[in-house]
Amino acid sequence: MKTQHRKIFLTDTLLMLMGSVLCALAINGFLRPHELLSGGMAGTSLVIYYNWPKIPFALLYLLISIPVFIFGYFVVGRRFILFSVWAALINAAMFQFVHPRFDIPDRLLCALVGGALSGTGVALILRTNGTSSGTEIISIILNKFYSINIGITNLLINTAVMAAASFFLPFDRILYSFIFVTMNSIAMNAVFKGLSKRKAVMIISKRWSEILDELNRVRRIGVTILSAKGGYTGTEEPILYSVATKNQVSAIRAVTMRLDPAAFVAIMEITDIISDVIGNQPPWMSKSIAENRQKYERQTATPTDPDSPPTPACQASPRWHQPPAP
Repeated sequence: MKTQHRKIFLTDTLLMLMGSVLCALAINGFLRPHELLSGGMAGTSLVIYYNWPKIPFALLYLLISIPVFIFGYFVVGRRFILFSVWAALINAAMFQFVHPRFDIPDRLLCALVGGALSGTGVALILRTNGTSSGTEIISIILNKFYSINIGITNLLINTAVMAAASFFLPFDRILYSFIFVTMNSIAMNAVFKGLSKRKAVMIISKRWSEILDELNRVRRIGVTILSAKGGYTGTEEPILYSVATKNQVSAIRAVTMRLDPAAFVAIMEITDIISDVIGNQPPWMSKSIAENRQKYERQTATPTDPDSPPTPACQASPRWHQPPAP
């Protein structure tokens, strides 16, 4: 267990370091030379820094984030906040020590390139068990208590930062900053989804039981059996359905074509999967989903009569085939 925790910590630290370097390149290399803004806590820190440049930007970033982390510690959860504090410290260190010099006079180009770098960096950090953004923590808290969409909260906070900055910065720089924030969001979503891409596979085959058996027992890929009826023939035959990663899709295709070259296979792109098993949400959200699922199962569990015979496994879950644990 300790070895597994150490591996998770080292992997997360590596991702945080890579993401923080990209964020520092974006802010110190492309935004600060032109006095442009980013969103969230970093954007708030930049507004203060442009007015009081003697205060180190990295220090401002940490000081503004501290109250949010303290509040999140009691509301969101200890493990997530501790990972987030570690990510914020790494981020602040990169802001302090990574100072590239790019001689690019075009502010539009800086906003676009900086947004792409920052979005990629944020996406890498989001693949860990924490987040370096206090904005993300505020969004999680509001979502937890008021069911407000996380994306909407981020948008409102970024809009508030830009509105406040309009009193201190020329309007054209605010517009360039909006371009940066937009590009940041596009790059973040593209990279984050790309790192956790999922596909849905549907298989219609006369040899469905053989395909199911190999996918479950040999490949350990979860498959659901859907009841279906041919629209023309009227015959009843099952459909195998599975949500899989990119590597698993290749295995499913190979197994199906080997066992039944005449099988019908449909492979579809999926944007979002909410699941603690195969979902593509951030790791910290997967843990929350698993806890909620377990809580729901305990609340809805029906007490069993000790005198009644046990329910056969096939009857307890007749249509869902989960691969056995290794």
